[in-house]
Amino acid sequence: MIGLVSQWFRTYGFADVSDDLLVGAYPLDADDVRNLERLGVKRVLNLVEDQEYEPGERAQVVAALAEAGIEEHRLPLTDYGGLPAQALDAAAEDVIEALDAGLRSYVHCRAGWQRSAAVAVSRPPAPSARGPATLVGRARRPAAARRRLAASLTPRRGAVGH
Repeated sequence: MIGLVSQWFRTYGFADVSDDLLVGAYPLDADDVRNLERLGVKRVLNLVEDQEYEPGERAQVVAALAEAGIEEHRLPLTDYGGLPAQALDAAAEDVIEALDAGLRSYVHCRAGWQRSAAVAVSRPPAPSARGPATLVGRARRPAAARRRLAASLTPRRGAVGH
């Protein structure tokens, strides 16, 4: 599977926060989106600004998401900029709504190290009927996705060429 993703996706990758929530780098092409589809992702929260994409990349990703039936929500945040509490709250609430709807979700920024990670550890602005829900608090059980992903991306000892 690792040969079927862009160099960017391979370099920066992604990780699971819980069984139904992944965070990571932005998909750049149809192969990256197919990889998300294979992992069961049904919804993406894109935190990337348009100017972070090279010409044509965004259109290719939008088409691939549509073809895969993966819903995309966008909340562009500035890379290495301040992350306003209001924006983090909105992003966290967006993700919680998706998870409550049973949609395996992927939150991404460019490299998956700042904005998407901040969203994964943030919480909605006020308690709700769900109680003191935080995205990290949703990770109550060992994440099988981590094991599946690690197995698919890690070369096995004794494999040819490794």
